[in-house]
Amino acid sequence: MQLFGQRPFLAVVTGVGTISNVFATTLQTSTSNVLSTAFPWPPYADLEYATALPEPSKTITYARPYSELGSLAGPQRTTTWASVANPLDPDDEFGNVAWSSLWAPFSVDPPPFTTTVTPTPIPSSQLIKPTPLPFSIGKGETDEFKFPEDFEWGFAGAAMQVEGATKTEGRGPSINEFIIGRGRPVAGSGPPDIAVLNYFLYKQDIARLAALGVKSYSFSIAWSRILPFGHPGSPVNQEAISHYDDLINTILEYGMEPIVTLNHFDTPLYYYNIASWQGYEHPEFVEGFFNYAKIVLTHYSDRVGTWITFNEPNVDAAAAKNWNASYHIVMAHAKTVHFYRDQIKGNARWGIKLAFPSGFPLPLDPQNPDDVALTERQLDFSIGYIANPLYLGIQTPSSVIEALKSRAPRYTEEELQYINGTADFFAVDIYTANYITALDEGTEACIEYSSHPQYPACTNITSVRANWQMGAESNGASYTWYQHARTIFKYLHTKYPTADGITIAEFGWATFHEAEMSQNQARADLASTLLYLPILNEILKSIYEDGVKFKGAFGWAYVDNWEWGEYNDHFGVQTFDNVTLVRAYKRSIFDFVDFIKAHSET
Repeated sequence: MQLFGQRPFLAVVTGVGTISNVFATTLQTSTSNVLSTAFPWPPYADLEYATALPEPSKTITYARPYSELGSLAGPQRTTTWASVANPLDPDDEFGNVAWSSLWAPFSVDPPPFTTTVTPTPIPSSQLIKPTPLPFSIGKGETDEFKFPEDFEWGFAGAAMQVEGATKTEGRGPSINEFIIGRGRPVAGSGPPDIAVLNYFLYKQDIARLAALGVKSYSFSIAWSRILPFGHPGSPVNQEAISHYDDLINTILEYGMEPIVTLNHFDTPLYYYNIASWQGYEHPEFVEGFFNYAKIVLTHYSDRVGTWITFNEPNVDAAAAKNWNASYHIVMAHAKTVHFYRDQIKGNARWGIKLAFPSGFPLPLDPQNPDDVALTERQLDFSIGYIANPLYLGIQTPSSVIEALKSRAPRYTEEELQYINGTADFFAVDIYTANYITALDEGTEACIEYSSHPQYPACTNITSVRANWQMGAESNGASYTWYQHARTIFKYLHTKYPTADGITIAEFGWATFHEAEMSQNQARADLASTLLYLPILNEILKSIYEDGVKFKGAFGWAYVDNWEWGEYNDHFGVQTFDNVTLVRAYKRSIFDFVDFIKAHSET
């Protein structure tokens, strides 16, 4: 075969005058034709803009106002504190000097400003939708499926992760500021002192969500801000009461729904107990939380229709190896809900958020009875020891009692009756999943050796099946799990049925090395969309094809934030500049909202 680059071909072209002239003439004619024909550039598709929430047409109330409920919280002293120990009042048990002493172990950066920022209109240029996706999630399979009319959806944040202003307007230190300190020794480490300063920028944050048509905002109230000293008998922080009052009003004014969590890993430092990561083992914890809950509920129950008592309390067992502390969580939850139902007599719905510290467990081989049994065992130790009494009114799983013996939480029959039914929906945070199979040395060998790294569940947890990792990997080492979503949802619906169904209270994605991207790169990246839309699509199929009942779904998080010691895991659907604190929408928030609206009745 003769190639173009070989010498004989070149000799023919350049050495024979007739052929050379013909070639030149042809080339000139061809070029002339191209130059004389204008390319018909097609217009781009019209720019599309996000649609804001309509102004609310009515105000929904769920209970009587504070003026009628306040006395139910009992006598409470309300005060404010200066940001320093001045004026000096050393004889006041809860005065400025005492408040400042709470912060003595900590060096805290002050916020750049200390007044609530008035929201400004979102420029129309920021509301332009991104370029279309190169594919359509669910096209042809869920086109006709619609989310229920009362489906709650939106994005979440948590006080300690977004508020900042940690030593401002009377807030007291929490346990996490003690155990995490000024940050973890990892990339992007830092304290929560400023975070995204939602405490003073909340009006703008709500305005930005409403401008895109987001229906609900899930947030937490900081216990250590309401009660800086933490315990019953200590004074209530009036500035905190006013702050959350206005936050809730702002959400409602923009036509959104508030979803409120009472405790999201910010237990006051007063309850620190070395046996329990979040102080749940402290002998005064139940009464302390109940006192705090009464204060919050009497102030805000009239305007909040969905309450969550605790965020991921089962993570405490994974962190502190203390499953018994969950007894106090369950009793505090039940006592709070009974107070609401029996004395406030409101019609809001209640839940508690559970999580899966090692990812939702799935049998490596669902046809292998041993893998199935070990998966159920893993579930017993991850959620069953809390979910069984709360949702089923039955004792802690036998596998937990047999392994932990006196260190396992146990309930009397009277307590089980008191607890059962105090959760109206099953709230769960899911960030990843993993496969379960037997340890090489066997389960029994692990159970007999309490120092084994997999004790007490004693299962082999792996992300790999048949030579493939579970899915794409995030910056937080979790994996995409959409291919197993329907199985997970069906399991929870079957095992723990509730009147209102399942709420995916948190799910989200920290794009790999997003902290190293430019803002434009981060905003346009598809990774979060490739997690959110498939999961939403699987929720629809679960509802219509599997009969699973859902209450709602919330993306984590509404903005990149402080992820428990560091800022490099960018879970947010908005970026923020850590100098100017300015937010910018990522494409994932547009894709999430558009998918929901495309599958809504109105």
